[in-house]
Amino acid sequence: MTTTLRHPVSGEIRVQQEGWSWSCFFGAGFFGLPLFRRGLMVWGAAMLVFDVIVFIAGWISTDSGQELYAWMSGIGLAASFFFGFRANAMAVERAMARGWEFTDTRREWFD
Repeated sequence: MTTTLRHPVSGEIRVQQEGWSWSCFFGAGFFGLPLFRRGLMVWGAAMLVFDVIVFIAGWISTDSGQELYAWMSGIGLAASFFFGFRANAMAVERAMARGWEFTDTRREWFD
């Protein structure tokens, strides 16, 4: 499903996906690229930093380093599920905060 947004000043139309995001589920752990693409810069930057730390933790050959890597990998998997569920809604909420308006009548999903 999709929702359509219109910018009141420029008249630009944007079609935004609703619901589950497969690209954010699979791609959030890849330096947050799908989050940056949706304009969620803070979340994308957080995932970028997180992924770099996980990468560095994977190189630590001690038991503590491997345990840290395992915990952070689990947290990364949970974050992937979170972004799969919420990334599209967060992108619409961000657009609404920046002045975009709904062009369709299906507003109850976000209200």
